[in-house]
Amino acid sequence: MEVYNVKSEEEDAKYFLSYINDVLIPSSDDFFDLLDDNKVLLHHAFSFNAILAHAIDYMVFIAKKVTKADRKTFISEFDNRYHVDGCAHINNKFRLLDAINNSFKHVELEQKRYSDLIEIYGDLTFHSLTPKEGKIFFESSSYMFDYCRVVMRPIAVIFNCGLKNTNDVDDFINGRICGCTGYGNFDYDYEPEDAIDRMIDACNPECMDCGEAGDDCDCPNFIYGENSGEFSSNTDPNFDFGDVMSNISGTREWSK
Repeated sequence: MEVYNVKSEEEDAKYFLSYINDVLIPSSDDFFDLLDDNKVLLHHAFSFNAILAHAIDYMVFIAKKVTKADRKTFISEFDNRYHVDGCAHINNKFRLLDAINNSFKHVELEQKRYSDLIEIYGDLTFHSLTPKEGKIFFESSSYMFDYCRVVMRPIAVIFNCGLKNTNDVDDFINGRICGCTGYGNFDYDYEPEDAIDRMIDACNPECMDCGEAGDDCDCPNFIYGENSGEFSSNTDPNFDFGDVMSNISGTREWSK
C-alpha cells in the first residue's frame, strides 16, 4: 500500500538524498567492516542505530507534508513495504530499531507508544543491547539474538539503492524501489560453465538470518520467544549435486 501518490517537495527530497549519500551509506560501509571483523562495540551499535532511525525521521517528515502520516503506523508498515528479508523470527525490525533508538535517547521509553513491542520483548532500555566479543546482542527474558546482524544489517541494505532525485525518493518512501540482500536470487544461466560456481556457492552458503557462514553462524544459540534460531542456508533451490558434478566432470557418472 502506497503512502502517497503525489510528488514531494524537491528541497526536502534533496536534503534526504544528502543524508543518505553523505552520512548513512558511508556509515554503513564502516559499520559493515566492523561487523565482518567482529569488532562492533556498544557505542558503534547505538551510533549506527541512531543514523538509521534518523533516516526514518526524514521519511516521516516528507510524507507528512503530502499526506496524513501517523508515525507509528508509518513505521509499522515498513517491514511489509520493503519486504525486509533476513531473520523471519523478527518481523518488526523497523519498529524495534525505532524503539531501541528512543530507549537510548530518553531516560524512560514512552510505554504507550511502544506497548505492542513491550508486550513481546519486555521492557526496552539502554541495557537491552549487550556487547560480547565484538558482537552486540539484544537480550530480554525471552529473546537473545545478534541485534546488529538480525535487525540493523537488513535495514541498512534497504537504503543503498542508488537514490538520485525526487522521483527516486518518492518511489523509495512508497516502497516501489529499495535495496535488498539478494537472498534467494542466484545469477546463473544454468549452463555447464556455471557448475563450478554453483558448487562453490552450495558448499559455502551464507545464513540468511545473520549473514554469516556456517562455521561462524551463532543462530542456533539465539532465542526468539518460544522458538530457537537455526542456520538458514541461502541455497539455490534448483541445486542438484549429481547434475552439477556431472557438468564439472564432463560425464554423467554422478547422476547414475
